[in-house]
Amino acid sequence: MLLRLLATATLCLSWRAAFAAASLTQESDLELANDAVLADDECAEAGNSDCALNAIQIRGQSKTSAVEVESRSSYEAEAGAESEALNQVSEQQPLTPQEEKLGAASIWNYRQNCWTPCNKQSGNCENFCGPGNACCRYGRSGPPECTGVKFWPSMSFHTCVIGTAPLNPNAIAPKRLESMADAHPSKQESSAYYKPENLLLTKPSTAPVLSFYVYRAMSDSNFPPENVNAANLDGVMWYLHNEVVVYTPRKFDITRILRFKVTYKAPEPLFDKDMNFGVRYAFDSGRCTGPGNCNADFKKYGYFVGCNYVWQYPTAQFKDAVYYPNSTWYSFPGPCSDRDYRNHDTSCVQQDPGGACSGTPSGQGDCTYNYEPAGEVKLDEIVGMREDYTRFVGRGGREYVRGLDMGLMFSFWNFKQNVQANERRVAQAQATFAKKYPDSEVLDGTPCDFDYGKFYR
Repeated sequence: MLLRLLATATLCLSWRAAFAAASLTQESDLELANDAVLADDECAEAGNSDCALNAIQIRGQSKTSAVEVESRSSYEAEAGAESEALNQVSEQQPLTPQEEKLGAASIWNYRQNCWTPCNKQSGNCENFCGPGNACCRYGRSGPPECTGVKFWPSMSFHTCVIGTAPLNPNAIAPKRLESMADAHPSKQESSAYYKPENLLLTKPSTAPVLSFYVYRAMSDSNFPPENVNAANLDGVMWYLHNEVVVYTPRKFDITRILRFKVTYKAPEPLFDKDMNFGVRYAFDSGRCTGPGNCNADFKKYGYFVGCNYVWQYPTAQFKDAVYYPNSTWYSFPGPCSDRDYRNHDTSCVQQDPGGACSGTPSGQGDCTYNYEPAGEVKLDEIVGMREDYTRFVGRGGREYVRGLDMGLMFSFWNFKQNVQANERRVAQAQATFAKKYPDSEVLDGTPCDFDYGKFYR
């Protein structure tokens, strides 16, 4: 009865009055929020576990300094870098509409290893990559067509990238080549540079191959999920509820949820301790900031995928995540994980390759996971926003007001600490993906088996 009276009273108020009434509560919550909610993967304090919160999203353009940091850090080369190889990585610019679509029709064989089909050389490869496109590798020197690349589908092997030649609208993409899909993408090159001290990391592991979906809340810009964090659907919905829809407009211009299919095989030293997953790291502009010593752990265990339930170590401060009971975050180490994107060079790309590889991962230290785009849905589709968002805000609507624990003229996010309501929200997100992609593979969730005691023993 009390909730009904509150809802009725709220609707009777003008949005200005209601929002003003809530603001006092929001201000009183702000100090706690700074510790428990407003943290970010791009936060200023390296090693702060709060960095994890925004790691499951990628920001849109904004005037705030924090957002500017990320827009500068998205796979750009440091000005005056000593390595000529990284001249191919241009300063990040706004992507074209074609580049803004993952797997855009302008790229054939999206995120496949193009090295063998393109005659084992970098450069123009229209027969496999599409008209005007090239086969290039991040962090390597190459022909002119591999310079100035603004978006890399993969940072870990040769991949097709958007070229500058005009597209042929009548071109037909070649049939996908499965024969090369399971090859380690750079075994010969990798073995020459990646020299793990633990020899178990040079051999395929005996761990099972796991397949699962991960999600990222994103703006309309795209970046590959390496040296980043991602979440299961429960985790990304908790993040949206706590960090995005509490702001108007939505924080970081979040507009959609992207889904990736991950195939993962744990490296042997980790599996020998009865774990598939290691500690879940945070990343600041692509640099691993802990907890602990990332490099030491990667040397010991290989480039493992990390995970944690959001309310457990290393983010136990997010205690209210228990109301999204299965909320899980993951970390995916890529090349040069000990430095930010602006400071990548050829040496670190070769010697610190990360765990991403093409095809089925072997479980060797530098070939533990593969990912592929598996669809996206607009956030408006999930929450039932049937009118233009700007118009909704202009007439006084708010998706969720923290102090009221409900929205104004909007009910999808009402009652954050209600487990049943949160389960309905996650189910709605699942249903939205299923409706849009009815033929997509159904993958059961993979439990996070990270064990603090075993890992640090």
